[in-house]
Amino acid sequence: MTRPEPVMEAFADLTKTLVGDFDLAETLDQIIGHCVTACGAASVGLVIQDSQHVLRAIAYSDDRVRRLERRQVAVGQGPCFECVQTGRPVLIDDLTTTEERWPDFTPAALEAGYTGVRALPLRHHHQTLGALNLFDQEPGHCTDPILRAAQAFADLALLAVLQHAQPESPAAHITRALTARSTIERAKGMLAHDANITMDQAFSLLRAHADRTGRGTTVLARALVTGETSTTQLLTAPTAYEP
Repeated sequence: MTRPEPVMEAFADLTKTLVGDFDLAETLDQIIGHCVTACGAASVGLVIQDSQHVLRAIAYSDDRVRRLERRQVAVGQGPCFECVQTGRPVLIDDLTTTEERWPDFTPAALEAGYTGVRALPLRHHHQTLGALNLFDQEPGHCTDPILRAAQAFADLALLAVLQHAQPESPAAHITRALTARSTIERAKGMLAHDANITMDQAFSLLRAHADRTGRGTTVLARALVTGETSTTQLLTAPTAYEP
């Protein structure tokens, strides 16, 4: 069951962000984080269509779900594909019942430790542009209050994309957002390699340093990738990860 206070706090925090000048990749990560907490999910991923109508993973709560979302996109099967194709939620409380339905995705999801999934559509003018995917490690999360909250987070994610896209078309800005996400992944990889830490720990370090300096996650990642900022500077900063 969702708790009203965290949900209301999340919406208040996110709506305040959306009316200002915000970093899209960072805001999508915030939406994902709030969704994990408020909806009781083990992990959350967001996939969206690019300008060629190809589904791409654009935000995720951790590296485990990042790998699973990319596999789902690569093989062309799974809850997000069904959700986008039908425009309706896909709700699976027991993934072991879907092995024939998704012969590649289901074993990978079970191996990753997930037992259920909820995929909620990102709708815009009768079109479904993507899906918010909530992965569970225990049953009982497909209740009406949780699903309403999850759909609200999906709607907020789409509003963030559309708000940030103006006056550009959504497709053009989705392409830019995906490029920003690719840059963040490269920066995470650099930090993970140089500090011998996991990708999730590298992302926490990147976000912490971005918060401390006020630069924004995407801007900081771009500076790392271009060499404007070195990994040594981040790893020796007060917010650096300590194993």
